[in-house]
Amino acid sequence: MHLADIDQISNNGDSLLHRAGTVSKIALTFFLLSSFIISNDFVRLGCLMVILFLLFILGRIPLKQVMHLAIYPAFFSTIFAFISAQQSWKLGVIVIMKAVGSAFTMLLLITTTPYIDIFAFLSLFMSSLLVDIFMFTYRSFFILIHKIQNSMKSIRLRGGYRPFNLWMNLKSAAGILGVLVIHSFEMSERMYKIYALRGYKGGIPLNTEIFPLKAIDVGIIIFGIVILVGTVIPWKI
Repeated sequence: MHLADIDQISNNGDSLLHRAGTVSKIALTFFLLSSFIISNDFVRLGCLMVILFLLFILGRIPLKQVMHLAIYPAFFSTIFAFISAQQSWKLGVIVIMKAVGSAFTMLLLITTTPYIDIFAFLSLFMSSLLVDIFMFTYRSFFILIHKIQNSMKSIRLRGGYRPFNLWMNLKSAAGILGVLVIHSFEMSERMYKIYALRGYKGGIPLNTEIFPLKAIDVGIIIFGIVILVGTVIPWKI
């Protein structure tokens, strides 16, 4: 999925989540992320994944266009999952579920909320320079994903990926991460020069409306609180 596709879904989507306010969706994202971070229970994480899947359906987000993005957090979390799986296979699965669930939580936010509204909300609490850094990082993220896709294709074509050779796959993943870090530094330097030539001196003006909250916003916030409370409190079965 390219950045243009995400912008298309977030700006032109017509669903209950798209019509909700930015503050309520950011609050829901915070509660979902907190739930994924706090929970270490296999069943609770499974329930959170189901809730997240239902929210994607509610937001009318085309799953075919976003499901492949789960490959990246799942792939890079396999190293930690393999270490945890030495104690228990469930711990390994939990690591992957946490990574994938957190990634899809953020994906739910950016596919139902235009990124300009998100950064405009953040500008109320953060310095303009820091918000600008986040905005530039957001756009760079998808460029780096495209580079990862090309690198993974090259590794497969050259025989660097083998399904049953974990050591070789780990070496290939480490190589991809190293190249990605180098590309990140080069991209940041190039972007700085581009914006400096265009007269950027820090601070892109952004505006957003928070109040009054609509009924749907209150409902989404309450729903997020219920999810977090349900994750924290003990279950009696």
